[in-house]
Amino acid sequence: MPHGRHVHGPGEVIAVDRNYVPMQEISRRKAICSVVAGRAWILDAATFDRHADLATAFRLIVFPHAQACAESKLLTGRLERRVLKRDHFLCMYEGCGSRATTVDHVVPLCQGGQTSWQNLVACCLPCNQRKGGRTPDEAGMKLKRVPKGPRAHLFERFEQIIRDATAA
Repeated sequence: MPHGRHVHGPGEVIAVDRNYVPMQEISRRKAICSVVAGRAWILDAATFDRHADLATAFRLIVFPHAQACAESKLLTGRLERRVLKRDHFLCMYEGCGSRATTVDHVVPLCQGGQTSWQNLVACCLPCNQRKGGRTPDEAGMKLKRVPKGPRAHLFERFEQIIRDATAA
């Protein structure tokens, strides 16, 4: 299995900031420790009430003193490593199952592409060289999935948790 998690297990909790913006996924153990230490509260997904009752099942916790950083700040640092991790170290071009070792601009910089989460994908060196300074369409290549920002999956899971809680 590649690095990273594909399936969200029952032990994962989404941590949100004081404005209910998803920040990251954390283990259930870390969530419980944060609640016991008083740094976080359990968030009822149906009513958005905060409580510290560890006896109930929970999937969201809120850190009342935290504020999520802007997505653009997540571009700083070791961007290549973060893109590879986001894409589970797999080449994102269809027909290729190789391990990704490089990062490719979907729309190349020479054609006006930007260095953003939505324009970067992990890929193997042969696919990167085959694509060159062309777009995937120009090179006759297809992406396995549309690249998203690092928190896009968190927002999708957060919305699903809210939908599930209000439907029950």
